[in-house]
Amino acid sequence: MPAGPTLLEGSLTVTLQGGYVAVDRLRAALCAAFAVHEQGTVSGDQEKEVDLELRTKRQ
Repeated sequence: MPAGPTLLEGSLTVTLQGGYVAVDRLRAALCAAFAVHEQGTVSGDQEKEVDLELRTKRQ
């Protein structure tokens, strides 16, 4: 079951690192619960790293 919106008192910065499928799935789950803004991405042959800023999703 997807997560619903979650309240944050400010913004939160996270770095996701791993295989393409795993990072994409985690990012999709975070997008279901938060407003997500991409800060940067680095891609390799088998892994990628994504820096995200999370904020409370506005209804």
